[in-house]
Amino acid sequence: MEGDVRTFTVDPRDERIVYMGIGPIRLFSSEDGGTKWEPLDGMLDFSEEVTKKWDVPPRLRGIEKPHVRHIFIHPDDQNLLFVLLEHGGVLLSRDRGLTWEDRSAGIDYVDMHYVGNYPGSKERYYVSSARGFFRSDDAGKHWHRVENGMPWAYTELHSYSHEWHFLPGDTPRMVLCGGRGSPGVWAREKMNPQGHILLSDDGGENWRIATRGLAKENPWMPWVLLHHPSDENSLFCGMGDGSRGYGFDARVRGKGAFCVSRDRGDSWEPVMSDTPSILTAWVAVH
Repeated sequence: MEGDVRTFTVDPRDERIVYMGIGPIRLFSSEDGGTKWEPLDGMLDFSEEVTKKWDVPPRLRGIEKPHVRHIFIHPDDQNLLFVLLEHGGVLLSRDRGLTWEDRSAGIDYVDMHYVGNYPGSKERYYVSSARGFFRSDDAGKHWHRVENGMPWAYTELHSYSHEWHFLPGDTPRMVLCGGRGSPGVWAREKMNPQGHILLSDDGGENWRIATRGLAKENPWMPWVLLHHPSDENSLFCGMGDGSRGYGFDARVRGKGAFCVSRDRGDSWEPVMSDTPSILTAWVAVH
């Protein structure tokens, strides 16, 4: 295997099954917990009309490669996979990665971040991107933006969304990490991310900003959102004003914090403050 490993996903129904995505774009699977890997190169079998979207911004060509950003396994059907490409779009497989369909219709700027399903549904999905937050009611055949109440909603450059999760309950709550524009926009417009955490209790139809415990003018982007391993009402969030080199000097660590919410995202408090930018994190039971 040649390339940079970008993401792993473990099958929620069988921890021996693991998927790995790399850059340049390629997908691998393991059925023995990662000891042996097999390529799923059916994902590369697309027409030029699809693969011409697999690119990076012009200023990064020759420096960065398009890559697999996120791998989603449906919690009720281990045959159903979504793969997000950064940049490249949304891909769907219904046979554990043997054959694939492009499911990017309705998304013009295909810099994708995170995808998931409405609890219990195989048809309704949501996906975050560098330019907009989207919903599909037909397993990704068509996407439309759902941003009512978000700051900079429906704008071309500034509606940036990253990781997000559903929290269980009679009415599932959505918690979403957002900011004003992408790292490239921050550098070009000489501003900080102006990040925010957004909440929706109606399936993304309407959003509000979580403000308790967070600065009104938040200088950081909330990058990574994590479920608490034992408390379904709690979440962790890693924040920072740095990025992975997109618009910033990758050698500069920036500043950030690691925060927790114990009330389903309504209020937040720092677990660790005055840290470097936190771009990735993992939480486990001690």
